[in-house]
Amino acid sequence: MYKAVKTGAGVIPFALKNGTSCFLFHKTFSGRRAGLLVDFGGGSRAGESQVQTAAREFVEETEAMFFAGNNHADPESVSHSQYLIMQKLIEQTLQQWPDRFCNRTSEHENRPRDWKTFFVEVAYRDLEDMNRAWAQDTGGRFKKRRELLWLPAKQLLEIIDNRPELLWKRIRQYHGMRELVQVIASG
Repeated sequence: MYKAVKTGAGVIPFALKNGTSCFLFHKTFSGRRAGLLVDFGGGSRAGESQVQTAAREFVEETEAMFFAGNNHADPESVSHSQYLIMQKLIEQTLQQWPDRFCNRTSEHENRPRDWKTFFVEVAYRDLEDMNRAWAQDTGGRFKKRRELLWLPAKQLLEIIDNRPELLWKRIRQYHGMRELVQVIASG
């Protein structure tokens, strides 16, 4: 029996800080992913490419704050421009490094998956203002409290090798992630 292929995509941004490659993840404080390191990704919508899915998911899961600087007054007004910024970054990355992504295995043989998570360089930015905005949100402006964090490559590799239970299960299903992190970290 033919099974439909589930399509999805994500992005793991990285940046250089003091000569060290750092990878951006987030943590949530409730739900099934609470306390785990999570990338930015999800299922594709009808007619959406994987690049478009990854860009949309990043903007949604950062509440349109990452590229907005300190302007958090109206996330809806900046989300489309941020989506275009991330989409362009992914496309430029793939032009320069066509293999800078990981595929995801399927947990179940009878439910095939077509999933790519792109590793995209972004400008480093301090996360304190965004994390503070989430922590201080008592009016429910944000959908879910999150905390963004940069992981230096060495720490991420240590987690992959010795503490994979700290990673959201989707991340543990990525083929070649360790090798790709090493390549990025080596410049």
